[in-house]
Amino acid sequence: MPKQTVDKNEILKIALEMTRENGFEYVNARSVAKRMGYSVQPIYSYFKNMDDLRQTLYGAAMQFYNEFIYSRVDKNNALESMAKANVAFAKYETNLFKLLFFQKLNGLNSFNDIYEWMGDKQATKQLAEKLLLSEQKIKDVYIMLIVFTHGVATMIATGGANISDEESAEILEKAYNAFIKA
Repeated sequence: MPKQTVDKNEILKIALEMTRENGFEYVNARSVAKRMGYSVQPIYSYFKNMDDLRQTLYGAAMQFYNEFIYSRVDKNNALESMAKANVAFAKYETNLFKLLFFQKLNGLNSFNDIYEWMGDKQATKQLAEKLLLSEQKIKDVYIMLIVFTHGVATMIATGGANISDEESAEILEKAYNAFIKA
């Protein structure tokens, strides 16, 4: 058998690029193989089926998301800058935002579950110390900010609103301040 000239990471990289450009619904074994200039055989030598590729791609998309968010976090304003980064992700990486957040997420059955999945416990602790508030209060603010931010991000990602970066930053700052004072 001839040696593979393509590896799993290359396939995943191409599938992620295609998802970023057009959405996951346009990613299939044939389209990835065509983009790479190969038959589908190398894809199925690394992935059992499209569900296997999708799960692996989801993990790669989540890693991309985390890198995107954390590269924009201001340690002095962690929650607020994370909220702004999430809205920016929805605006500039719309197809990845849809892949990651426009589907049922197994195991998330409460806002606490969402916090456990998305929350940054270290940021919660640091902000509680900085503002002299309880960690529970900051956790509550974090949850409200996640919900509010997701709403703004969804309006942008669906094309329902063409909101400028400045306007979204302003409304997120107001929401953050209101949640802290509540």
